[in-house]
Amino acid sequence: MTPDRIGVLVGAVFGLVWVEVNAGAAGAPVDLVLRIGGAVVFLAVLGGLWRARKTPAPDEAGRPGFGPGYRLVLAVELAAFLGGNALLNGPLDLPDAVPAWIAFVVGAHFVALARVWREPSIGWVGGAAAVLGAVGVAMAAAGASGDAVALTSGVGTGIVLLGGCGWTVLRVPARAA
Repeated sequence: MTPDRIGVLVGAVFGLVWVEVNAGAAGAPVDLVLRIGGAVVFLAVLGGLWRARKTPAPDEAGRPGFGPGYRLVLAVELAAFLGGNALLNGPLDLPDAVPAWIAFVVGAHFVALARVWREPSIGWVGGAAAVLGAVGVAMAAAGASGDAVALTSGVGTGIVLLGGCGWTVLRVPARAA
């Protein structure tokens, strides 16, 4: 499996996890619809990856891959995770904002990787996730319920990830699926 295809699989797994973990905030029966919908899209992504397994892999020559730029993005991401979580759980006393902060950091990481890897489509997904995360942090700071934050930043980020992965495998399977 090519690095691009592994990336799609990882993104779809995390998208499904975001939806499944946070859908309960919607209450019944909407939570069930969200969970089933997430699972269906995830299975469609797997089907698209399976269908594309015999498609020639894109030319990986000249792509930066997992070099110094990638490692720098991951180091900054780790520092942001740890620092933000410590502030939100500590002096800021905004524990409901933690999932939103994680969504923001994950989104920002994809925006940075889009530049490192010269892959703009990753940036669009990352930008959307970062916006949803920032909105969730602002909601938590303004006193919104944890459920509202979970739906906005959790389910929203999951839908963005699943949608981006689904678009990749179903619309352009010969390129990146």
